[in-house]
Formats: sequence, C-alpha cells, structure tokens
Amino acid sequence: MKKTFILMAFAILFCAWKATAQEARVPQLYEGTIDGKLPITLYLVSVPRDCGGDPYYQCIYRYTKKKGNEWLSLNVEYNQQNQFILVEHRFSGVMILQKNAEGFSGIWIHPNGTIQKKVVLRKTHLPETDIKKYEDYMDKTFYNTDDC
Repeated sequence: MKKTFILMAFAILFCAWKATAQEARVPQLYEGTIDGKLPITLYLVSVPRDCGGDPYYQCIYRYTKKKGNEWLSLNVEYNQQNQFILVEHRFSGVMILQKNAEGFSGIWIHPNGTIQKKVVLRKTHLPETDIKKYEDYMDKTFYNTDDC
C-alpha cells in the first residue's frame, strides 16, 4: 500500500512537471541571408496552446545591416514535415522554409510571384539576457502593425 502511494505521488509529480514544461514559450534566434547577400535576423517563438496540442508560432524579422530598420511581423503556419510558411504583414513577401538541424532553408517570394530568392537561416545562440530585448522588439512590432 505504501509503495503504491509513493508510486502514485511520483506519477502525479511527473505529470505536473511535464504539464508545466509544456507551458513555456520557446524563443529561438536565427541569422542568415536572402539571396546570399542580404543579411537578416529572425526571432521565432513557439507558444503552447491553452487547450493543448501543437504550439503556434510568433515571429518577427528584419534586414540586419540597414540602419534603423524596423522589425517586420510574420504570420506563421507549419505542418508535421517541418515546412513553414511565413507571410509578411500586409503581404509584402512570403518565405517558404524547410526546418533542418542547423536552421531553415527555402525561398522568399516577392508579392508579384515572379521574383524568388534563396533563404538560408542558421540557429544562433540566444543568451537568456537577450530574450527580454527580443520580446520587447516583438511586442513593439505587433503593437505597431496590429494595434494602431
């Protein structure tokens, strides 16, 4: 009886720990290029759904080398084959990307549908101390594009 109680207690603690772990946002930072020439930085956050299931993503990116360049918000959809489509706010461009061990690769498509450029993104170390900075960038970007 005592062993059963202890096993049940461990099972409950494990389930509670697993549920808590699933509730955390998972931020990731990527750096790379469009067309091998234009450096970009992409901040992607996996967000758990309140009702469980697969997470959804929040994302922003910018052209890295341009001074004063603002972040652009991206709407993200994905499938179980690790294929992602990222649509720029107001449809100013689309990225179709395949996630791999190093990051992402794919194409950026101009809204006219004829201009396509290669995209390569590599996952970059994101220090804990920088997460707040990127979250602030994301909040400001979403506020500017969706709220005002």
